Amino acid sequence: MKFYHVSHRKLREGTILTIGVYGERIRRHDFVKDYYSTYIKEEIFESIRSLNYPALPSRLNCVFLFAELATAKAFYGNKGRYNDYVYEVEIEEGEPLTVEMDLLCCDGVSYQEICNCAHKYWEQIRHPNSSTLEVLLAGKAKVKKMVLAPSNIWDL
Repeated sequence: MKFYHVSHRKLREGTILTIGVYGERIRRHDFVKDYYSTYIKEEIFESIRSLNYPALPSRLNCVFLFAELATAKAFYGNKGRYNDYVYEVEIEEGEPLTVEMDLLCCDGVSYQEICNCAHKYWEQIRHPNSSTLEVLLAGKAKVKKMVLAPSNIWDL
């Protein structure tokens, strides 16, 4: 089955994606200082996962993928990611976990609401016909080919 990965880095065909990059980044002092609400949300999600769903992959120690190219393209076009690359990848090891990204949109809500979103996330509750699904993989995924390069619109 094909999966897709969005990355800031230019990767060669055959590269094994590194797990845990996001987890390392969000725990850096500069990230915590600049994006405190994201850091706290991720720590709450991780705490709920480790206490209630320990067999599931951690968001802090995984590779993020998409099962649908359309979802990867939407993510690529969101939040200034036109400077990123989109790759087709193949899972070599591990079980993918498909979850609802929309449940991560919980800025400005109470602690209890964030906890409720986290439980739904780890229980894989989704919108009907969702187009906001991400895949977590605590295993090996290999780059097969580049699908989209960074946009050159600024060079025109």
